[in-house]
Order: sequence, then C-alpha cells, then structure tokens
Amino acid sequence: MSGHSHKNHETTIERLWRLVRPYSKRVSAAILFSLISSGLNGAIAWLVKPAMDYIFVAKRYEYIMFLPVGIFLLYLLRGGANFIQAYLMRTAGFKLICSTREEFYKKMLSMPVGLMSGSSASDMVSRLMNDIGLLGNILAQSFSAFLLHIPSIIVLISIAIYRKWDLALLSFLLLPFIAWGTRTLSRYVKKHRKRVQHYLSRITQRMGEAASGLAIIKIFAMEQAKSDQFVHENRKAYRQFARLVRLKMGTKFLIDCLSGIAVAIILGYGANLVVKDVMTSGEFFSVLTAIVMAFTPLKKLGAAYSSLQESIGVLERIDRVLDYPSEPSGTVKVNGLARSIEFRGVSFSYGKNLQPILKDINLDIAAGKIVAIVGPSGAGKTSLVQLIPRFYTPSSGKIFWDNTDLNEIDIRSLRAQMAMVTQDVVLFSDTIRENIAAGRPGASFEQIVDAAKQAQAHEFVKEMPDGYDTVLGERGLNLSGGQRQRIAFARALLKNPPLLILDEATSALDAVSEQAVQKALEVIMKGRTTIVIAHRLSTILNADEIVVLDHGSIVARGTHEELLSGSAIYNELYMNWQRT
Repeated sequence: MSGHSHKNHETTIERLWRLVRPYSKRVSAAILFSLISSGLNGAIAWLVKPAMDYIFVAKRYEYIMFLPVGIFLLYLLRGGANFIQAYLMRTAGFKLICSTREEFYKKMLSMPVGLMSGSSASDMVSRLMNDIGLLGNILAQSFSAFLLHIPSIIVLISIAIYRKWDLALLSFLLLPFIAWGTRTLSRYVKKHRKRVQHYLSRITQRMGEAASGLAIIKIFAMEQAKSDQFVHENRKAYRQFARLVRLKMGTKFLIDCLSGIAVAIILGYGANLVVKDVMTSGEFFSVLTAIVMAFTPLKKLGAAYSSLQESIGVLERIDRVLDYPSEPSGTVKVNGLARSIEFRGVSFSYGKNLQPILKDINLDIAAGKIVAIVGPSGAGKTSLVQLIPRFYTPSSGKIFWDNTDLNEIDIRSLRAQMAMVTQDVVLFSDTIRENIAAGRPGASFEQIVDAAKQAQAHEFVKEMPDGYDTVLGERGLNLSGGQRQRIAFARALLKNPPLLILDEATSALDAVSEQAVQKALEVIMKGRTTIVIAHRLSTILNADEIVVLDHGSIVARGTHEELLSGSAIYNELYMNWQRT
C-alpha cells in the first residue's frame, strides 16, 4: 500500500478503487448482472402502462392470463441476476477480508517489538478481528448496493420522465434534500464508528488482561474492581454504538419521510391529471410504479452510503497499522561470532521524553565467554540484552557485532546467531514437537528428542497424553512453569546458536529441576558466548565476568571474587542470594 500521507488525502472513490482493484474481474461480472437486474426493474415499471391500458381499461381480458406468467418470469430473472451479483460481491468481500488479514498479520510480525507491547497488542487483535471483519462490508454490502441500485434508479427515473416528465421531475425536487441529509448524517456515522472501534479495542484489552491475569485478580480480590472497570467501558461502547444506530436509522427515516412526500405529490397531482384526461391511467400507474420502485433502492442507497462511511473510517484505522514502519534492516550477513559484541556509549529510553533506562554503556563481551549481568530490580538489565537482537534501538551510541554496526547487519541474519530464554516463557498453541523445532525448522525427530533430553524435558514429555505430539494450550498453560521453561531450553539447545541470552531463565524451576538444567547449561554454555541475567547465585558463579548495573549505569565489573572485595552493591546482592 502507498504511504500514509498520500492515504490521508485519498478521496472515497480512490480508497474504493484501491480495495476493488484486486477483484476487478469478479466486480466487472457483478456489474453486468446488476445492469441486467436494473433493466428488469425498468421492464416491470414499463409494462404497467400496457397492462393497465390494453387489458383493464380496454377490457381485453383474453390477455390477462399472460400477465401473471410475465410478472413471474420477470421476477424470476431479476432474482437470478440479483443472486449472482450478490454472490460475486460477497465472495469478493470475503476475499478482501482474507487478504487484508494476511497482510495485517504479516505487517504485525514485521513491526518493532516496542510497538507490540501493552495495550498496543490488544488493539492489534481488535483491528485484526473486528475492524477487518467490518471492512468486508465495503464490497459485500456498500459497493454491491451501489452497483445494484444506482443503475436501477437511473432506469426507473428515465422511464418515469419518458412517461410524464413534469410529474416525474416534480417528485424528484426532493432528491437534493435526501442527498444533503444522507451526506451530513453519514459524516457523523463515520466519526462514531471510529469511537465504537476504539472502545471495542479497550474491551478486547480488558478481556485479555483478565484471561492472562486471572490468578492475580483472584489473589488480590480484584474481581469487583475489574468487573466494574469492564462494565464501565462496555457501557461506553454501548452508548457509542447506540448513537451510531440512531444516526444510521436517522438516514433511513429521512429518506422514508421524503419518499412519502414524493409519493403523496404524485398521487395528488397525478390523479388530478387522470381525472382531466391529460394522461391515461396506465401512464399514471406506470409513473407511480417507477417512482415508488426508485425510492426503494434510493433508501437502500442511503443506508449503503452510511455503511460505506463507517467502513472508510475502519479502513483508516487499518491503514494506520499497515503504514507503520517495518523493522529497519541492514544488508550485511553474519555467520557466527568471532571476536566480540561491543557497546560504545550506548544510552536508551523507551520514549523521547522519558527517563533514560541505560546511560553511556561501554561494554565488550568477548566471544566464547560467559558474562553475567546483575543489579537491583529496575537497573536496566533486560533492556540491555534486548538491544542486541535489535528489539529496540539505542537512543544514542552504537553496538557492534565483530566490529560491524548492528544497524548494518541484516536483521534475520543477526537473530539467526542467537537464542533467548526468558523468565516469561512464550510457547505456542502447537504440539510440543513443533514448539521445540521452532529453534531449527526441519530438525529430525531424533534431534528434537536429544535437545529435550539435554534440557531435562524428555521424561515429562513422554508422560504426556500424546507425547511429543501433545498440543499445548494457549502460552503452554497446561504445563507447569518449570516444564515450560525446560521446553524453552530445548528450543534454544536445538537451535545451537553462537550467542545464548538467558534472562532469569531458571527462575521458574524448582531446586531439583534447576540442578538438572544447570548441568545442561554448563554443556551448552561451554565455548559459547553467553549473557546471563539472574537473581540466583548458582547461575552466575562460574561466569568469566560479572557486570553490575545500577540505575542504568555500569558501576562495577569483574569476577565473583573481585566484586566481593570491590563492590558494595554486589556484596549486598550476594548476601541477599545467600539468604534465599
């Protein structure tokens, strides 16, 4: 899709064409059948005059038997044309939903990690499901209505004018008022649809928070508070939706009122012309039928325009996401880590106006060494390691991989050199085999099992209902914390990367599991560059170097023995570790 600034200046027609263009063949066929339907509508109105004048007025009743057959055939043909047209447009709408969701999902995966944290993630889910679902209305309903009803209105108006132009034009004096009212109300519909989608995003967020944090909600007796919060926002969404419905129904009401006035004018003035023999009964009823038939699609057209404005508002929300920049990537390919990872004057904050999390970090992590990052909570340890895979970009300074600026390295190539195991393990709703194999797609079953054995996961996986083919629930919540952690270790072991990042990786393990996994870690860390963040002493005692962070700055570095004698902060951390 084109740039965001260009989209902001797109007209409704341009937006429609951008959506319709991939399905132009299907839409062209739908246009053909809508024209056939419109012609048949016109035929029904046209035949009213000969039916009235030649059968009823002239009392030639021998032809009356052909009247129901003719009407039935016209309605049958019109219904068939409408069916094919509706099928083509609705399936085009579903194709639009399908392709937009795929594009949206791929865009979401290409976005920087920082954009997908917190409420942004829930908003993305809401846009993916709710907004894009509504987007299909553009083709399935709104555009379909334009194709079907505009030709019908033109044909019927033409017939009415041909039969009695002054009577027809008299009734159409109200059309500018219909157009003005529909356009005005539809602008408000668009605005309120955006608000409805915003509140639906908030509700999605609250639902996600409640589902993932149910244990915390219960242990802190927050049920009532969270329920009240949800009810408040849910009712806000209802009120916005109620306003939206009033505006949409208001459009229909306006058209109904003005249509009623138009029909009343025809009946009053037209009947007077019939009495004065200015026009025949057949001509009068032909004009009346054409006008009444024209106002029915006109009413539907007003509703379609209102729905179109809703959908355009939704499209703007979707476009804002599709226009987000993807992660920047360099072009240099890397394979392995030969010398070091070096931080040169790196500072970082999560926003332009926020306090820096890291301040002027200068750090050289030699290849093949184990480096532990320690410090009080909030010191910036996790932020430091998340800069290496470029989840975030330093506010200032640079990071080098074997003397190559990370910004110059192809981002997929860079991440292929590392594995990360965190405290908050992310597993997917796939089989255990697929979760482990995510570390190396295409790995053999024997390699998967070997990685699981090294991570001390094989024994409990064997006992699962379907072994390695057991499907995990959302985020692997049908496993214990320790089991999830060991699956994550197996995934990292199978990848066998040059760099291993462990962020509180053993925190969820019990003492027995930790001891078992520690042996596996000693094997995998040997000769491999490893960065360890841990509160547990056992994880860092054997590190080649320990880096102490405090308030975003490096305050000390050295071996365990050197820091015990030279760093008060490390001493305090060490005493705390011993007490736990």
